[in-house]
Amino acid sequence: MVLSAALAAASCSPAQSPPTTAEARQDEAAYLPPPSVALVESGSDAIALQGLAAPGARVQLNRPGGGALGASADAAGRWRITAPATGDAQVFGLSQTLDGRTVQAEGYVFLSPEKGAWLLRAGAAARPLSSGQPRGLVIDYDRSGGTVISGLGPADGVVVVQVNGRRSGDGRTDASGRFEIRLDGPVATGESRLRIFGDGLNRETVLRLSAPATLEAGPVRAIPDGTGLRIDWRTPGGGIQTTQILP
Repeated sequence: MVLSAALAAASCSPAQSPPTTAEARQDEAAYLPPPSVALVESGSDAIALQGLAAPGARVQLNRPGGGALGASADAAGRWRITAPATGDAQVFGLSQTLDGRTVQAEGYVFLSPEKGAWLLRAGAAARPLSSGQPRGLVIDYDRSGGTVISGLGPADGVVVVQVNGRRSGDGRTDASGRFEIRLDGPVATGESRLRIFGDGLNRETVLRLSAPATLEAGPVRAIPDGTGLRIDWRTPGGGIQTTQILP
């Protein structure tokens, strides 16, 4: 009876007009999703970034020290921005503006001449943005020892992580073979034995965690670490996170 009454009341209500183009645009601006990077192509003189945003939005790559590169998204939401290749590591904040509202992307875009392009994410695993990324490991951790291990393996496979012989986390690879596993507890600074194994995957290495020094020359510091790269960076919340890209 309640459902019938509700249907009857709805049938007696005046029909609502479909939203106008202006109203639809206001709704889109009110629920503006963050922009994203889909592809990064590196050349000798320039680096081209492509991604998705709201149709017609103004997309910007903002340098921490000032200055910005921008472009407008087309009717399908696609955008492309070309940044100069400086030969050094670069970091950008990504944002889009539509109808006076600005939304920041998740994390920071990090460009390295040696290690490609990455999305640095606070409290989460860094994600590769370049095509043909190396099949290494990535370690993300903060001052408290909270750690996320990410990498590649066979698609849709089981992955188990051990630290010093103790099971510390598990998960699965996705359809592209990528996994991101947050360890069950904090990892102490210093050296630990790390083993990652599962379906078609078995790797052992030494995990070296150390607290970063204060960032004085900017929000990001990239240091070659053996054959890998260590990135200490300030998160939007003000903390410092370390991302280690291992071979």
